[in-house]
Amino acid sequence: MESIIKKSIVLILIVSIFACQVDSNCNTLNVDYVTFNTVSLNANAEEINVQVIFDSIVSPQTDSVFFLEDTLQNFQLPLSPVENQTDFFFYYGPFIDTIRFTYEKRNTVDSPECGIDMQYFGMDTAFQTFDSLIIVNDTLKSTLNAPNIKLFIF
Repeated sequence: MESIIKKSIVLILIVSIFACQVDSNCNTLNVDYVTFNTVSLNANAEEINVQVIFDSIVSPQTDSVFFLEDTLQNFQLPLSPVENQTDFFFYYGPFIDTIRFTYEKRNTVDSPECGIDMQYFGMDTAFQTFDSLIIVNDTLKSTLNAPNIKLFIF
């Protein structure tokens, strides 16, 4: 009887060691940046991708300057993790365009080992001066195949 109890305890210990392995897969689908695609309309009113040369893109909330004199068609800009809005000032030639994004954030914990993960969702524009823009996806995820924002440049 004592042998059965010892074997059972050893078996329980072995099973508990393998059952408590730390999950090292802490990959998240959430991202903290908004993706852009610059487009225009052709003569048939169909969307075509266009490249734009921005002198710079500035964000006071992230205290950053992006894309100094770079030609862009698809690009990403980080959102402020501290506030629920982020402003971007797009400088190109004699033009300055502005976008103010508003959004909600939610902290989640998948496991104690992976820590806190922040989700950005419900993104909207409170103000914008571009000719036109469309919010394609208002939730920021890395698995989405479409940009979050389509900027129409005419």
